[in-house]
Amino acid sequence: MRTSLPSALLFAVAVAFGFQAAVPHLPPVWGYTLSDFLIMLTAAYASVGYWRGARRHAGRARAAMVVGACSAGLWSLGNGLFLLTRSSLLGTAGTDIGGLLSLLATMLLPVGLILIAAPARGLARVRRLIDIAAVAGAILILAWQFILAPAVATTDLSVIIADVHFLVPEALAVALALVTASTSAPTRNAHALHLLAGAAAVLAVTMMIVVHNGVRGSLWYEHGVGAGFVLGAILMALSSRHELPASGEADVRRMVISVWAVLPYIPVILAVAAVAVVQVVTGQLGAVLVWLLLGTFCLVLLRQLTSLVMVGSMAVTLQEQKAHLAYQAHHDPLTGLPNRAAFRERGAAAISDADRVALLLLDLDGFKPINDSLGHSGGDEALVTVGHRLAAALRPEDVVCRLGGDEFAVLVTDISDTDTTSLAQRLLTTISAPMTIHGSTVAVGVSIGITPSQPGTADSLDRLLREADLAMYDAKARGKGAISYFRDAGSGHPGSRRNGPSSSSARERMPAGSPPASMRLDAL
Repeated sequence: MRTSLPSALLFAVAVAFGFQAAVPHLPPVWGYTLSDFLIMLTAAYASVGYWRGARRHAGRARAAMVVGACSAGLWSLGNGLFLLTRSSLLGTAGTDIGGLLSLLATMLLPVGLILIAAPARGLARVRRLIDIAAVAGAILILAWQFILAPAVATTDLSVIIADVHFLVPEALAVALALVTASTSAPTRNAHALHLLAGAAAVLAVTMMIVVHNGVRGSLWYEHGVGAGFVLGAILMALSSRHELPASGEADVRRMVISVWAVLPYIPVILAVAAVAVVQVVTGQLGAVLVWLLLGTFCLVLLRQLTSLVMVGSMAVTLQEQKAHLAYQAHHDPLTGLPNRAAFRERGAAAISDADRVALLLLDLDGFKPINDSLGHSGGDEALVTVGHRLAAALRPEDVVCRLGGDEFAVLVTDISDTDTTSLAQRLLTTISAPMTIHGSTVAVGVSIGITPSQPGTADSLDRLLREADLAMYDAKARGKGAISYFRDAGSGHPGSRRNGPSSSSARERMPAGSPPASMRLDAL
């Protein structure tokens, strides 16, 4: 059964602090030996785990696993050389080579974290770099204030330069881990990044204490150094057994409202607090500390400016996407005309506001032969041409749409019957004009059904559509290429309606040849 992460962390802490408690009671050489042995085994375990994980991943994640395996392997090999040197199996060269291998392992740690992070572009990449630099600067402020400044004041810098070489890449690794963890959404049971961030933080703090112990002349394991190295190695080993975050996955909630979003700011807050304490206690700040603080704050301000530009760009993009989606929701994707939903909205508003409206329902004649002979692309091009001709023939205030297939609707406002008839005749002539599609000259006809409203009547768009549909089928029944009005039976005017409960049942199609209710045009 796989051990749960909380249990594994408790075990890691118990082993690390158990070693810290035991090492003072051991001979010095045994303390060194046990420390090197534990780190060598644990780092080797981590290296094997990363190599196995590399086979389950691809791309950047695989490269990150390979780098992790190399880093852990170099660390294990370096401590193995330390162990052999202390066992008198190697000379002092073993210590130098082991130190170099450990330094290389430390320098590979930030590389692996860069590969873990989802790739960013443009301003997002700039902001990430600023975040990393600001967090690393804050960590260096803390290191300078509590470790390096006292060391420089009391000893030669060359004494601690080797330890500083380890401290810089570890501080960078902590910054990378914090920034990456603040934006990466972990997969289920996947905490590799967080464990690696913890390992980097523990090792960075441990190296600070190593410098402190060296300046003070303390024993190498004091102030938690023994536990720090062992705990860092175990955290890295645990990290090797967990999955990496999915490539390219970034969780907006974690970036904005999650507790993880504040991770990069913790070192900055601590650095500001440390500087404030120094100012209150001593009343003065050293030149190095001032410049580090100014540099970090400049980075923070630049980061906020970059974020402002990014948010503004995102707002513009969202606004454009919203407008595009609204256009798609209300327009036919083929012809670009308003669709049925837009026609219902605008048509209902026009009926409510205008004194009089007329609805024209148009159904193309002879469209199927074009679709059959020229294919769907030819049929689509014919519909687009008809849509353009319709839009060009109407007023800006008129409402036109493609209802679907080869059926179109036009709603005109404040127009007389005579003008409506003239408009219908103009549309019929315009649409019936020849068109060139795929190199062939073709033509379509159109049958038009018209129903006008009258002042004082409670017309609805659905009612007008039904009546125009009846009139349109009447036009088709009379040979196509015709215009037909809808009117109530017994009425002498197109579109007039008798009052009374039976008026709806009395509606019928206009008989052919009754001007102006019916106008026969030559079929195309």
